Amino acid sequence: MTREQLAKEESKIIDQWFDEWHAKRITGDNSYPDWRYEDKIAELRKNFRQALEVGDRVHICCYSDINPATVIKKTKTSLTVRYDKAHLDDWKPEFIPGGFSAHCTNDSDQAGHWIIEEDLEGRTEAFRWSKRYNRYKNKADEFCEPGWDKYYDYNF
Repeated sequence: MTREQLAKEESKIIDQWFDEWHAKRITGDNSYPDWRYEDKIAELRKNFRQALEVGDRVHICCYSDINPATVIKKTKTSLTVRYDKAHLDDWKPEFIPGGFSAHCTNDSDQAGHWIIEEDLEGRTEAFRWSKRYNRYKNKADEFCEPGWDKYYDYNF
């Protein structure tokens, strides 16, 4: 399942919730539909995350930064990933004075300007499945999500 397919499935579930909510309003019932829709979305996301396989491209969320990686090993409860290289093409951050030293005004424009390449010599890291959070996490509380992506927070 791709990110786009996941988004479509989530939209269907949300639409069902709103349809039920609207039907209740028409009949004069002011209660909200139960939370089974939220549970459906959580289960959908859990299955999306657990479907990762060796060779899949993922991204590691490190607080406000995002780094690309590739899954190189999978067991029942863990993933081992290898970090990949990323560099900017012709995009340059623009700074203005402010904050502690400066503020990057075009920080959100960097999406799509990162060139990501596999790094066969990149460092490896293990992530374990967290039942509490329904995602793969490491000891530093960073988590692993499907899809190759890169983001550097110039304002952090």
